[in-house]
Amino acid sequence: MTIAARLNKRVALQQLVAGKDASGAPTEVWANVITTSDGKIWAGIRDLTGRQYVAAGGTQNAVQTEIEIRHRAGIVPAMRVVHGTDVYDIEAVLDQQGRALKLMCKKGVGRG
Repeated sequence: MTIAARLNKRVALQQLVAGKDASGAPTEVWANVITTSDGKIWAGIRDLTGRQYVAAGGTQNAVQTEIEIRHRAGIVPAMRVVHGTDVYDIEAVLDQQGRALKLMCKKGVGRG
């Protein structure tokens, strides 16, 4: 299957940026890093594993996910991927011979 056929979802890549709230206090907000008209790129999303555990007095779920995108510079684990209402924290970025990147992500727990 070609890379174009696998990349069938529109996602946003985001990073934390410093800003100020209405009162002028420093804050951090997630902002898109892609400069396309809709702020999104094509990606393939594949859930690999899932687990459930107890933390902070409740049950939590975590899903390990692989997200494939076309190769681009500057993608780092401090970023996240957003697809609809799903938020994926990037844990590792794997270069696929300069043609694609595989982002190893976790959904369900993380940086918000």
